[in-house]
Parts: sequence; C-alpha cells; structure tokens
Amino acid sequence: MAGIKTLFCSLLLCLSSSCCFASEYLLGVFPHLPPRDLEKVFSPMAADLGKVINKRVMLRSSTTYEKFMDNLDKETFDIAFVQPFDYIRIADKFGYIPLATRKQKLSTVLVTKPDSNLNTVQDLKGKTIALPPKVAAVSLLLNSYLHEHNLVPGKDIRLTYHRSHLSCMQQILIGEADACGTAAPALRFFQHKMNVTLKIIAETQKIPHTLFVIHPRVPESERKKIRSRILEWGNDESGKKMLSRGRLQPFMEISDKDYDIVRKLVK
Repeated sequence: MAGIKTLFCSLLLCLSSSCCFASEYLLGVFPHLPPRDLEKVFSPMAADLGKVINKRVMLRSSTTYEKFMDNLDKETFDIAFVQPFDYIRIADKFGYIPLATRKQKLSTVLVTKPDSNLNTVQDLKGKTIALPPKVAAVSLLLNSYLHEHNLVPGKDIRLTYHRSHLSCMQQILIGEADACGTAAPALRFFQHKMNVTLKIIAETQKIPHTLFVIHPRVPESERKKIRSRILEWGNDESGKKMLSRGRLQPFMEISDKDYDIVRKLVK
C-alpha cells in the first residue's frame, strides 16, 4: 500500500512539473547583456543542447534582473545560466543542480578610461562608480569591497545602477561615471564590440563564477547529456565558435559545496 501511495505521489509531482511529457525546455539566461547580444551568444547554445537530447530548447531572459529572479523563484526555467548569488537561492529552495561553470573565478573589476588619472580604489573618493543592477553579483561584491577599504557608498562614493554590464561601461565613455564595476567576461565582450581598451584599477575577492544549472524535474539521463555537451564546447570547432561569440572561456564541472563561500557572504 505504501509503495502504491509513493508511486501515485511521484506521478502527481511529475505531471505538475510537466517532466513526463515535456517536448521542449526553457533555457533562462540572466540579463547581463543587452537582449540582442544575449540572443546572439546563447541562442546557438540552446539549439545545440536541444540536439543532444532530441528536444527543442528555447532561450528566455527578462528585461530586468528582478524579473529574471522572479521567474527563477517561479521555477520557470528547466535550464538556466545564473549568477552565483541566484544559484545558492534556487539550489537551497528548489533543488536546482549545478552543471558547469567558467574556468576562471568571478570578481568585480573596476575599470576607467584608458587615459584616466585614477589608479587605485582610493582615488575614487568623491567620484561616481557605475554598476549593473544592485542585485547583480558584481554589485554585491563591490559594495563589500568598498566597505573593506573604508569607502562608504552614498558618503564617500556615489554609486549609480544600470540595466546591464555594457550600459555600465558606456557610462565611462560618455563621461557620466568615473569608473565602472563589471566582470572580466563582460569586459572582454565590451572591449571587442567597442574596439576600446579600458584600464583596470582594482579587483575584488574572487568567488566561483556564473554557471549553468538544471531543474531536478529534468530526467537524470538528459541532465548528464546536457552537462557533457556544455563541457565539450571547448574541445570542438562548433563549440569553440559558440563560445567565441560571447568572448567566453570553456566551462568546467562544479559542485554545490564550491558555492559555500557565496553562502557565507550572504550571511
């Protein structure tokens, strides 16, 4: 009787999550780039992952970080590319499973114009720093870094928040900010796109990077195929071409415990 009840409950769970009959999956990507650039970089990846499981994988993002976080909390996405602070939330609440992360660590790099006379974080006292949205990982890391260096936002330094990493760096070029806090991959993408080299004057502590995750409702056999394919992108020509669109380095395996350092930062 207990076995029948367990089977019935499992069937109800499967039906409610649509995993039994899913003919397509949603890949959610946090809006760290403008929509057109996100489409250019991640749409081929979605199509490629669909091939390995013989299902359609559709790309989805959101207009703001907050809306994307809301969709994560609604468990909208079957697969997602998220920042580490979002990962620990959805892993602990919904059981999302880490698939692969970038080989380098994530930090916030403070950049200025190449001809700027600003050279250290202390030189930014009384200046304006542009950032992506307040909930972005690089914004959270920078706030902690500024306090460690006795620079209080709103008192010693003015912070402004913008829609994406690219719009943050644009503020430097148009003279609306003295510096921008961003991440290395976004910096590479922006410099390549704009044909400009920005000057790095400071860098925060490093944590595990942005990562691909997957909802536990996706069958384990498909999870394994998707993980394997992401890890292969750095080894074949089609994968390297996809990575190059976003100026991305290859991905590597990651475990949940690697993000305990992020959990400590939140506490």
